Amino acid sequence: MKKWLFPALWLLSLAAAALPAFQAGRASAPVPAVGETFYAAVDQINGSSLAVTGLAVNDINHRGAFTFSVSEDTALEWRHAPIALSELEPGDTVSVTYTGGVRESCPAGIDGVVRVQLLDDEK
Repeated sequence: MKKWLFPALWLLSLAAAALPAFQAGRASAPVPAVGETFYAAVDQINGSSLAVTGLAVNDINHRGAFTFSVSEDTALEWRHAPIALSELEPGDTVSVTYTGGVRESCPAGIDGVVRVQLLDDEK
């Protein structure tokens, strides 16, 4: 038997024995609440409130008209860089991530919007 084969097999068996413990630790780690994300076109901006229409690529629940407020805790981004609300314009394509509920009204109201990301290539 080659001299390197025994240490290699020993290391391999040690790694195989540690794998279940590693996986168990990974499975029990808390997963942060990310929320739901959908894509929309900006229809109107009124102060800190936005009215958007969900795009056809979304699931059926995110294709209608929505309104939501942008707070100081809402991340506004373009290409992962912060932007101001004033940089958004009607017609822009955005992704909206929220952790709150959706009020069944017309248009539907979204609570807990945590991120609005501008998806257009040019700004």
